[in-house]
Amino acid sequence: MEEKIREKIRNIEKRMEWKLESLNKAVEEFKESAASYDAYHITTFLLGKIEEIARYRAEVEKLAEQKQMLEYMIEA
Repeated sequence: MEEKIREKIRNIEKRMEWKLESLNKAVEEFKESAASYDAYHITTFLLGKIEEIARYRAEVEKLAEQKQMLEYMIEA
């Protein structure tokens, strides 16, 4: 049973890594866009980037909670 939990933890860590890469990419795109966009493009397109960043952050936080719960199960 413990090995299955450890395998799930490893899978979650991989998913977190992928999500963090996506998050970092979205943040970089946001920074580049914000530096070059005019007022129209900022108000039209950057909101979508902000929502994308928020979604990735929420997904990473959810995965971190799942990992923490599984780690607790091993310790208990």
